[in-house]
Amino acid sequence: MRHLKMRHNILAVAVCVMAAGLATGCGSEEEAAAPEIRPVRYAQAFLAGSSQTRTFPGVARAASEQNLAFRVSGTVTDVQVSVGSVVRRGQVIMQLDSGDLELRRQQAEAGLAQARAQSRNAKANYERIVALYENGSASMSEMDAVRASYESTNASQASAETALRLAEQQVAYTRLLAPVNGSVSQVAVDLNEAVGAGQPVVVIIDTSGNPEVQVTVPEVFIGSLRREYPAEVVFGALREGTFPASVTEVGTAATGAGGFPVIVRLDGGTNITQIRPGMAAEVTFRISGDSEATGVLVPPHAVAQDHKSRFVYILNQSDTLDIAIAERRTVEIGALTPDGLEILGGVTDGEYVATAGLQTLVTGQQVRLLESR
Repeated sequence: MRHLKMRHNILAVAVCVMAAGLATGCGSEEEAAAPEIRPVRYAQAFLAGSSQTRTFPGVARAASEQNLAFRVSGTVTDVQVSVGSVVRRGQVIMQLDSGDLELRRQQAEAGLAQARAQSRNAKANYERIVALYENGSASMSEMDAVRASYESTNASQASAETALRLAEQQVAYTRLLAPVNGSVSQVAVDLNEAVGAGQPVVVIIDTSGNPEVQVTVPEVFIGSLRREYPAEVVFGALREGTFPASVTEVGTAATGAGGFPVIVRLDGGTNITQIRPGMAAEVTFRISGDSEATGVLVPPHAVAQDHKSRFVYILNQSDTLDIAIAERRTVEIGALTPDGLEILGGVTDGEYVATAGLQTLVTGQQVRLLESR
């Protein structure tokens, strides 16, 4: 009887454990059933031969950024700026201990005084011998000797003067001056820190010129850009809408990012002084089309093929700006052009198409729009 009762208790415990496990498993399935919104990269279809508005992400930078360094080695005794300080041209930024160099300057000064005294003595002696020679009281050899001594002391004086100027310059080099009007973006040393000649210690951003923005432009568009080409720049951190800009530099070699570097300089704007290097920006170009194709162009990798047909996935935006609904469409392709693959039917101008992971998308699937490529 006791054994039957124990077996009954063990069986009850096992049933409870199994029930708890099933409950836990059901809860996990409910949590796993929550759909995940998959991120998808996309591109915008555009009409061949028409002007195309293309926007690329960029980063603001100063028109000029200068890394300052001392021209002599020494120990920092004074730092008069910090990050964010506004400086004027000629302002003292930092100073080194000039004790040893000042002693060398004094030594050079004493050497010059000695050379000048010797030069005066040699000059007087030379003039005396010249007078005696003219009276016939000095020989030619004596005349030549005092002339050589006089010229030698003059050369020694000139050398001492040069040595003093160099020593004075070395002392002056212990004071680091701002070369332009600007602001300090980095201070790399502290008080009592030893620095070497040529070691960068301060970075100054030149604020006298308009800021610039660097972008990377794909190779299919780089041929349309040139110097002075107009552009529009938007900064997400600023409330002002659009800053007019123009291209100042167009790269001739592709970078590791798979495009060509392009620099645009802002032409003006009421809040232009609020732009800081490193701010994220979007640069928009209106590029004139010259393709011979007549259909809509999309990136070649936006078109996939299965046993049924060639297709693309259109991304229809929802009420949320970065969320879209995928829609598969069968397309008819045309020629492959330098600007993209021609679509003769199935896609209209301005629609968004997915450019990656087409084989795993399904119609009606929610996706999150990533940066256009």
